[in-house]
Amino acid sequence: MFIGVCGFGSTGSSAVSDYLKEFPENCVLDGLEFTLAYKPDGLADLEHHVMHPNTRTMDSILSMERFRNLVLGSRYLSRRTRISRKRMQELVDELLDSITQVSWLGKPYGKCGFWKELVWLRLVYFKLRPFLERRFGIEYKGWPMTRHPLAVAPANFHSAVRRFTTAFLKEMGADFSKNIVLDQPFDGNNPAVCFPFFEDPVAIVVDRDPRDNYVFAQTKLREMHHNRFMPIDDVRDFVKYYRLLRDGQPCRKPDKRILRLQFEEMVYDYDSATRKIRDFLHLPDDPAPKSVFDPALSVANTQVFKRFPQFADDVAAIERELPEYLFDFSRFPEPDLSGKMFFGKSPKNK
Repeated sequence: MFIGVCGFGSTGSSAVSDYLKEFPENCVLDGLEFTLAYKPDGLADLEHHVMHPNTRTMDSILSMERFRNLVLGSRYLSRRTRISRKRMQELVDELLDSITQVSWLGKPYGKCGFWKELVWLRLVYFKLRPFLERRFGIEYKGWPMTRHPLAVAPANFHSAVRRFTTAFLKEMGADFSKNIVLDQPFDGNNPAVCFPFFEDPVAIVVDRDPRDNYVFAQTKLREMHHNRFMPIDDVRDFVKYYRLLRDGQPCRKPDKRILRLQFEEMVYDYDSATRKIRDFLHLPDDPAPKSVFDPALSVANTQVFKRFPQFADDVAAIERELPEYLFDFSRFPEPDLSGKMFFGKSPKNK
């Protein structure tokens, strides 16, 4: 089983990953956000262009080229996975070769860069190539000729992609005798769109009170210079952003493969929330409760909006505009909120 733990950006999904690390049945790969499925030029884009092409050939050719460049050009991916570039290239080649139905040498369609396009491409392809072919009677097959792969709705697309993700994760150290837990393999608003790329996938989508989401970004994330993935300069823009990612999105529709949780449930209603997770994943009782995820530590990341009175007006605007997304803290005893806020994994997750 592939278990994708995902959220909406600083909404507390690491709490679930930390909790799942307490079970020997799980292999938790939380060293990187595994975003190859939905990232632009990733697997979802490749599926769209190959399985539903709008052009005769360019959809296939350019989407494969962009996918190759995404995987092989990512320093973050190579550094965090510790997979050699050679092995990564082999995995990409195996995937793209397996879905290619025909290929041929031709002029490159993608961007070549200013000088290559203006000078070398025009010089070699349009001048030198015809001259050599006329002068020596041979067909020129050198640079900038490139191989064009064509795939139009290949029947083996999804099985080939599943082999690719499985092989990729094995290279990362995944133990397939266990459940594989991945960090952000699906996007929180629409996880099911990427389910066809994994064997037996399920998703746990974690959300967070918008007041804390906003104030945490204004404080802790700003301190870390990691707060610019959401609009926070104007609270009205944040409200639009928060609502756009959730209202009417597929994640809010019933799906037995998707469990929706609030981060605050994990902290304030620990027994009930963790039981939901175990029932959803068919896990036994936790053999080491609170050994990795400890709600007593994570409570410091809740009700953050109460710590910073300078944002009171913005918090009031959020309460007014997003009432259906507010967590009802009044149902629980007032906790000690003096602990140290942290981002990402629990301090116990070593």
